[in-house]
Amino acid sequence: MDLGAQSSRKPMWLKALAYVAPQLGISLLFAPVITVLGGIYGKYYGVSLTTIATVMLVARIFDAVTDPLIGYYSDRWRARTGTRKPFIVVGGLLMIPCCYFLFVPPPGVSEGYFAFWYMAFYLAMTIIVIPYMAWANEFTETSEDKTLAFSLMSMAGQGGTGLFYLIPLLPFFLTTEITPEILLVTVVAGAVLLIVGLVVAVTMVPDGPAHKPPVRQVRSGQALVATLHALVSNKPFMLYVLAFMCLGIGYGMWAGLFFIYVDTYLLLGDAFANLSLWGMVCGVAAIPVWYRLSLWWGKRKAWLVGMLLLAGVFLYTAVLEPGDSGLYELFALNLLMTFSIASMGVISAPMLCDTIDYGRLKDGAERNALYFSIQALMTKVQLAVGGALGFAIVGWFGFDMQATEQTEMSLIGLHLSVSWAPTVFVLLAMVFIALMPLNEARMAIIRRKLRARDEGVGS
Repeated sequence: MDLGAQSSRKPMWLKALAYVAPQLGISLLFAPVITVLGGIYGKYYGVSLTTIATVMLVARIFDAVTDPLIGYYSDRWRARTGTRKPFIVVGGLLMIPCCYFLFVPPPGVSEGYFAFWYMAFYLAMTIIVIPYMAWANEFTETSEDKTLAFSLMSMAGQGGTGLFYLIPLLPFFLTTEITPEILLVTVVAGAVLLIVGLVVAVTMVPDGPAHKPPVRQVRSGQALVATLHALVSNKPFMLYVLAFMCLGIGYGMWAGLFFIYVDTYLLLGDAFANLSLWGMVCGVAAIPVWYRLSLWWGKRKAWLVGMLLLAGVFLYTAVLEPGDSGLYELFALNLLMTFSIASMGVISAPMLCDTIDYGRLKDGAERNALYFSIQALMTKVQLAVGGALGFAIVGWFGFDMQATEQTEMSLIGLHLSVSWAPTVFVLLAMVFIALMPLNEARMAIIRRKLRARDEGVGS
């Protein structure tokens, strides 16, 4: 029996569940990179915060080349073979050794060692994530299907991140703080989950139909110009880019420094894993709420509400004071943060799919992986730029993780990086979200026109 035809007859909820299976391992391996890795290298290995910031920025320059290339060749591979699965498998298998060498460095680790494996990790992640995300827009059909798939992906992502924060709470560790030993266990657990998830997804989820436009004989240079013109002239996509970048930079500043803020400033490092774990639980519980709200209110309005809550979280972060008296406030703040950021996990990718379908209606070309490669590049750039900007600011203001007492100027830099600047970025992103013109009614019309055109081309 044809396995492709057999998998295509499975109900959508089952295909969506199988599709998100690798996300558990991916998010478990990715969580330390965006939350604690910079702090770990600074605290345990003596790498300076400004060096960490420089490595993050250099890696993003590298990504600016590799991400679009992976998107381009993934689209070409699918056009020839009808599948993206080889890219996904190879990228997933490459992530595992890169994580090991990045998370478990040898004694006397050098700045060059950190830079090499940091960039290698992101290259491997590019190879898996870009075709993996594009795949979701191909085996799903309706807007509800896409929102379901990305909602489940967000839940799996929260679950994998939650597992990372659960590891320090296991009884055979002497402390609940996140240490290099925790990162070693994370690599092993993440590798197992990722391999199992890849097997499930590749065997159970269909590739989806390929939409081929009429053949046009053009030179490669002309094709490149046409592609760039198609991206720039896609107004909804450009608004999405602006909103996504502002949100990511703001969140990157907050997330990149939150561990330092809790551990070094609030002096609550032993509570970090516990509060983060409960935050992930709240984030998972929030995803069905945002899924329903996006169906009732529409994706744009629900996303705006979520980002308004996030801006409040960032602004209130500066109010917290060191000591156990602020512990409950910290827990409540982190719960609200994960609740609000869950709206982005549920809504942003389906909104990107809307801009992709709008672009395909305009020029007839299917560029799913290219669009998602731009989103992947934005995700890494915004988190790295946000994290690097935050590290640079606290470094410039004289914040010292190994000092027993901080200066007034260093605390101003910390609050600027972890609270005030992220709030401004989120408020700016809300303006661009409000300007996006694609609502559910317009997308229903667009997808009807696409189906009609695909049937005409096929006949």
